[in-house]
Amino acid sequence: MISFRPTDELGEDGWQFGLSSRATDLEGLIHDREALVNCIRDFMGVGDGVKVKEVMWASEFRPNMRMVNKFGVGRIFVAGDAAHVHSPAGGQGMNSSVQDALNLAWKIALVYKGFSPASLLDTYTAERLPVIAEMLGYTTEMHNVMFDESGADHTQPSTADDNDNSKNVESNLERGMRRGKNMYMLGVNYCTSPIVIDDSGVPAVQNAYGEIQEGILRASDRAPNAPGLVPILSYSCTLSNIPSGSQSNGMAADTRMFDLFASTYHTVIIFTPTLVVPFVKSVLGTLQQVVPKELVRRVVVLPCSPSEPDGHVEGWTSSEEDQLIDVEVLIDQVDHAYRGYTVEK
Repeated sequence: MISFRPTDELGEDGWQFGLSSRATDLEGLIHDREALVNCIRDFMGVGDGVKVKEVMWASEFRPNMRMVNKFGVGRIFVAGDAAHVHSPAGGQGMNSSVQDALNLAWKIALVYKGFSPASLLDTYTAERLPVIAEMLGYTTEMHNVMFDESGADHTQPSTADDNDNSKNVESNLERGMRRGKNMYMLGVNYCTSPIVIDDSGVPAVQNAYGEIQEGILRASDRAPNAPGLVPILSYSCTLSNIPSGSQSNGMAADTRMFDLFASTYHTVIIFTPTLVVPFVKSVLGTLQQVVPKELVRRVVVLPCSPSEPDGHVEGWTSSEEDQLIDVEVLIDQVDHAYRGYTVEK
């Protein structure tokens, strides 16, 4: 197998190539530039039609598959390539490294600011280790299939077998290039984390590299997106009778869940049929008292009720109705949020 990609890192009209073959002395090609150029021409079937001005550098690449058994000890933490290395097969490297960094960053921030005990940092290993272990398993398996690492016959094939051998290699490459949906990484979860509590009653998943399942959502799963959310109340407003026509400042007339989320704070989402629910007021009041507003964004999502055609949304009144509460109230205009988060109306 040979691969090419254009690059200007080596000068004008530069190319970077990768070559893999079990029937070629690759190590010898590294030290024989003329033989290397001829090998490339033979692989491409172009003969002297391709002119190679200069081979800037050539080296041997051997993928390593290994990982740490802990992502942190005391005040020392590792992430990305410092914590795990693997075959590029599957294209999981950068995403896995970014997930490591994000998982650790918000926890360090909370501990540093005094909002969480240092024990929160222990969950970095608890959450990321199972994910990376499965990722190494998947990428190693793909690598072995693509490059035929089974160790089956290493003898030089005869001329009569060349076509059959090429077909077999092509088949292996095709199989190795197939990605299951788990390679999208949308099913990565932390269901075994000690800080995750799931009371949904849905059976726990058996792996950390799961797949998205329609109609099933567990604690620690990826939060679904949901478009068609219409804001009717913005930050620091009194919770009373709120006309849906009053747009909140700084928010679009139509937003989505992913517009509410950010890596610098947590988001509490409360699904409720109406604001006249004591539990909702209790939760928001508690958050107001014990959690700094810069740490948690409070969002209430109401269903779109056809029984209120005038767009009037009933809130609640009490002796504390003039108290300001940081909250955003949105209406699920097209029912995406309620269905995506598997909430019964």
